Amino acid sequence: MLKKLNLTKEDRKYLTILLSFGLALRLYAFSQIYMITFDGALQYIPVAKLFFQGEYLEALAQPQLPLYPFLIGIFSHITGSFELAGQLIAIIFSLLAVFPIYFIGKSLFGPKPAFWTTILYLINHLMLECSVDVLKEGMLVFFFFSSVYCSLRFLQGGKGQWLIWTGVFALVGALVRMNTLMVLVVMGVWWGYGFIRRIVREKQSARRHLWTVLVFLGIMLVLVITGVWGWEFLVGKKPYIKISQLFSQWFLFAWPSLSHIGEGIVKIVGRFLEKAYPLPLLLALFGIGWRIKAKEFSAAEKYLTLMIGALIVILFPNLYASGRYHLPAIFLLYLWAGFGFVTFGEWIQRRFTKYPRPAAVIPVVILLGVMLSLCLQPQRLDKIGRKEVGFWLRERSVTPPRILTDIPRVAYYAGGEYLQFPYKAIPKKIISKGRREKADYLVLEEEGNKISGAFVPFEQKGELDLLLRHPYGNEGKVIYVYKLRGKGE
Repeated sequence: MLKKLNLTKEDRKYLTILLSFGLALRLYAFSQIYMITFDGALQYIPVAKLFFQGEYLEALAQPQLPLYPFLIGIFSHITGSFELAGQLIAIIFSLLAVFPIYFIGKSLFGPKPAFWTTILYLINHLMLECSVDVLKEGMLVFFFFSSVYCSLRFLQGGKGQWLIWTGVFALVGALVRMNTLMVLVVMGVWWGYGFIRRIVREKQSARRHLWTVLVFLGIMLVLVITGVWGWEFLVGKKPYIKISQLFSQWFLFAWPSLSHIGEGIVKIVGRFLEKAYPLPLLLALFGIGWRIKAKEFSAAEKYLTLMIGALIVILFPNLYASGRYHLPAIFLLYLWAGFGFVTFGEWIQRRFTKYPRPAAVIPVVILLGVMLSLCLQPQRLDKIGRKEVGFWLRERSVTPPRILTDIPRVAYYAGGEYLQFPYKAIPKKIISKGRREKADYLVLEEEGNKISGAFVPFEQKGELDLLLRHPYGNEGKVIYVYKLRGKGE
């Protein structure tokens, strides 16, 4: 497949710059991450440990899709650390994603806009954070855009092998996050539309579309036929659980109201625009407007626009979806931002012919200055106290401690078992749960003595022993560590 990319000397130059710049940026960001995300600590690494221990069936039975945790388990043999393995995988795949993003941009607008599209991808603040954390967004973006690129090659008249690669990347990506399957869904809709339009005009094209529709339907059937893919495997995963809950909430108990639908649309689109960031968003709107005004908005661009819409729509039920879920759609939008940036730069140079060098350099400086000022900030330094307390507990515990807390990463860094606080529970119920589940420690965080004061009466009764009061940060945050005592102690 690499031979069919037709790499030119200009492509090699741009890709070398992009990979070098991306690697340097990620190595710096890696040095500035002080604590991994909640998902990495409490969702991916526990499953990776099951794979590492050879408990494959139990690992596959977990709600998390298996590919990323499986690779963490494999890489941990090399790194000696699950955390470092997860970060290394994120860095590698986030850099590999440079290739499909660049080649999609090149196929639409040429090498230079593709270069700036990929630069925007590399300096996106949210993506950079994900690329050095124990998160699967790097893998997701790589598989998603590889599938999108292959689908474009096929739809633009390529051979059937591009269809096969589209399915391969989408299906493998579905083992990371299932929204990669949207490539197949949107492609199926596009095929169906093309088939209807061409069935009369071009018999040969119609036959090709018919075969692709049949292959597409076959791929989708593999996902749902019991015993082929494994229904039990699917229904236990988070996306299917969420779909089931949504169906029960909206269609069994109550239909969504128009106000609910309107609120959902506003919030989910707002989250998308927020994570796209203002400057790239303005460039994308400029690029789209320019293409439409010049009547150059191609069929491939319409296909990608449909893809963006489909990705936003599938997030609609989850009104508070993490911004990470929007990244594939955001980077599709950045294709026009790269074009818009190059077009705007050329317009500036035409207007200021007396100062060609500043006219070329200033837009670049502004773009990189604005975006990099967001990227180069430390990650979770304001939460470092949670890590410090976790290590403190690890040092004083002979066996893995059972920790009742509302700050789960304390339990993770303590190497212990996390016991969740009862939702909106009063102190008495919290302590009762700790006794019932044989917790060793109660750990809580506060600002301004709002929480710990509620537990003072239990200290006075001898039910709790205060072991550590750990203030940290500039916002008056304090973590309290209590030893739970049984009634007989």
